[in-house]
Amino acid sequence: MDHSLSNLKILDFTTLLPGPFATVMLADMGAEVVRISSKSRYDLVFESGEALDDTLTAPGAWLGRNKKALSLNLKTPEAVAIVKRLIQDYDILIEQFRPGVMERLGLGYETLKALNPRLIYVSITAYGQTGPLKNRAAHDINFLARSGIMHASGRTASGPSLMNTQVGDLAGGALHGIIGLLSAVNERHVSGLGQHVDVAMIDALLPLNTLSAVNYLAGGDEPRREGEPFNGSNLYDFYETADGEYLSVAPLEPKFFNRFCELVPVAGLKEAGPYTRDPELKASLRRHFKGEPLSYWTALFKDEDCCVEPVLTLEEALFNPQTEARDMVTSLDYNGRTIRQVACPIHFSRTDNRYDHIGEPAGKDTYDLLSALGYSATTLQAWDDQGVFD
Repeated sequence: MDHSLSNLKILDFTTLLPGPFATVMLADMGAEVVRISSKSRYDLVFESGEALDDTLTAPGAWLGRNKKALSLNLKTPEAVAIVKRLIQDYDILIEQFRPGVMERLGLGYETLKALNPRLIYVSITAYGQTGPLKNRAAHDINFLARSGIMHASGRTASGPSLMNTQVGDLAGGALHGIIGLLSAVNERHVSGLGQHVDVAMIDALLPLNTLSAVNYLAGGDEPRREGEPFNGSNLYDFYETADGEYLSVAPLEPKFFNRFCELVPVAGLKEAGPYTRDPELKASLRRHFKGEPLSYWTALFKDEDCCVEPVLTLEEALFNPQTEARDMVTSLDYNGRTIRQVACPIHFSRTDNRYDHIGEPAGKDTYDLLSALGYSATTLQAWDDQGVFD
C-alpha cells in the first residue's frame, strides 16, 4: 500500500526531542528521512533511557524509526560538500541548532537555496530566528515558564506543577514543525520554490493559553491559579479515591452534569451547577469520592455519559481495548528481539503508515548512502580515517 508522504525526501539535522519526533512521524507516513548526526556529539535523549544493547537505547530506537543513519562531522569541508550534494535530491531540510550555527558551518538557508531554489528549510528553535532571546539556551520547562501557561497552572497553595511530558517540545516544536513543513510543501506545488520555515517553541506555546489569552486580550483579567474554568476553580478537576488513585471529572454540559448529580448525590451540587466556585461544596465532593476505591467509581461510570474517567497508569494506557483497537502499539524486530513502540497517531482511510525498522546506531548507513552518490570506496575510507564521519 502507498504511503501518504512517500514523495518527500528529508535531511534531518535535529537532536533531542522536538525535531526527531517531527521527523519520525514524517517517516512513519512514508517520507524518506536521512538522520545526520555526529558519533562524537552527545545527545541527551538518544543516549539515555533503557538500553537495548551497547549501541542503541529505546528512545533512539523509537526516534530513529524508519530513518537512514548518516554520520558526518560538519566541521570538516568534506562533510559540508556532501550535504550540498545531498540537497540536490533531498530538497527538504530540518534543523534544530541555535540561530547562526548552520550559517557558520556553511549550510545556512541562503547558501543552500542558491544551490537548490526548491529547498524547504525548517528551523526549530527555542525562541526563533529573531528577537533578543534568540540565542538563549532553554528546555521545555523554560518555554512553559515564559509562555504564561504555568503562571495560571498548578495550585494556589503550591504553585506551578510539572507534567510527565514535554509540551513545548512536542506540541510546540515538533507538531508546528510538521505543519510548517507540509504547508511549505503545498505552497511549493504552486510557486515551484522553497522557503525558510521559522518555528519557535515559545511562539507555538502562546496560543496554547487558549481561552485565557483570548479573554485577556479582549480586556479580561489576568488568569490566576484555580481561578479559571479549566484550572481547578470549579467541578472540572482531579479527585482522589479511597485507595490513593484519581478520577478526572468534567461534566460541564447540562446533560452530563445532571446525570452526574444523580450518580454522585452531593447535597447542593445540582443547584450550584458545574461552574460553582464554592470551596465547601468542592470539599464535600472530594470527601465523597474519597469514600470508595477507584474500581468502584470506574464501574459506576463505565456506561455513563458523564465525562468521568480514571487516571490510568502508563501500562493501563498502552494496553487496553481502545488503544488496541487503534493499533497504537506496534512491534518491530531487532536482531531477533521484538521491540514494542508507540505507533504513529494519524490514521488514513486509503494510505498506510509504515514500520520498516527501528532506529539504527549513528552512521549505520553512511557508506551505502554515499556510495549511491558516486563516492568510491577508497574516498570513503580515506574520509573515515580523517574523521569526516565522526
